[in-house]
Amino acid sequence: MTTHVKNRVKFVRWPAESDMREQCKVRGHLCLLVVEHGAAPPEQLSLYEDWVRPPIVQEDLQARVRQLADRAVLKSKPVLDPAGLLYFKDSSVTLSLTQCEMLAPLVARYGQIIYRTELREILEHSGSSSSSNALDLHVMRLRRRLQLVGLAVRNVWGRGFVLEPV
Repeated sequence: MTTHVKNRVKFVRWPAESDMREQCKVRGHLCLLVVEHGAAPPEQLSLYEDWVRPPIVQEDLQARVRQLADRAVLKSKPVLDPAGLLYFKDSSVTLSLTQCEMLAPLVARYGQIIYRTELREILEHSGSSSSSNALDLHVMRLRRRLQLVGLAVRNVWGRGFVLEPV
């Protein structure tokens, strides 16, 4: 592991240094929590933190640090994880399975047009109605959820939709 990557991640003992964890959040630092023996790991983690319990194998530690460093690059783009969580900047929101399926191409091609036909096909494959009205209803519900993290789905008249920051 390069020293450059390792220096970007702050190692914080949990729960003894919980105040340092808060400082990392405020300053936007990547944080690897080292959970002390007998302590429960934190219930919620931001996209820019992870935890380990000692003793940890060096290769596993390096992998965790690399993953955190990779996430820092994604700070300006939304990230949709397989569990149905959408992360954007310092916020996250849970989404339904259908919302995740519809959002996947919008996230993958962030800032680019996704055609209505593509989203209608996704609805059809998920077993939902794929009519124009059904698509508009799903997009409306998705917009409400995305507002919570500072994202918007903008109409591109007669063509489709674009995912962008508010």
